Amino acid sequence: MQKSVLIALSGALILSSTVQASQTTPVQYTFFSAAIGGGKVDSDNLPGRDDVTVSDFNLQWLVTKHYLVNFQYKGRFTHFDDENDRADYLTLSGARRFGLTDDLDLVAGIKIGGSKIKLRNSQGSTVFSEKDFLLGVFAGLNYGLTENWELRTSLEYLDYDVIYESSFELGTDYYIFDNFSLGLYGRTTWNDDSDLTQGGVVAKFSF
Repeated sequence: MQKSVLIALSGALILSSTVQASQTTPVQYTFFSAAIGGGKVDSDNLPGRDDVTVSDFNLQWLVTKHYLVNFQYKGRFTHFDDENDRADYLTLSGARRFGLTDDLDLVAGIKIGGSKIKLRNSQGSTVFSEKDFLLGVFAGLNYGLTENWELRTSLEYLDYDVIYESSFELGTDYYIFDNFSLGLYGRTTWNDDSDLTQGGVVAKFSF
């Protein structure tokens, strides 16, 4: 499964180099977003870990007509019995936008950063901690359904020091005002040890 995802993303990156980026869609690319959600973990190696809370903060800007940069922080808390797992992710990504039609864009890029995982007891004391470097690739489609309504989907592959992780996400944003939207997302993440299914709400401020 991991190889299939990597091949698919590599194909998207190669294909994107042949697409003319002459289109301009109604999709907003310069924004700050905050998301919160929850989900379930299915793990063979970590029994008893079920409920997950996730927070996600993104600062993204369109540097030129076709290139964008994204700075992201993501926190994930797994709740179980008397302990709490915490995972923090900090990443920087660069991508290129390719206009496929007047309303549809392909975005493909690379991501670098790091993660820190903590295992804590019920008193909040850290009993285990690990840091990892990560490198990844991603590709997604952004569709401007109307001037106020956006649809998006993305596929991501991350390579950590000790594990590989893939994810697929679907989301939508509706602009209540010119510079403010509310949205929903659903995401599934999988590796060799566990699967995570999550969903949540997103607030986005464009500028």
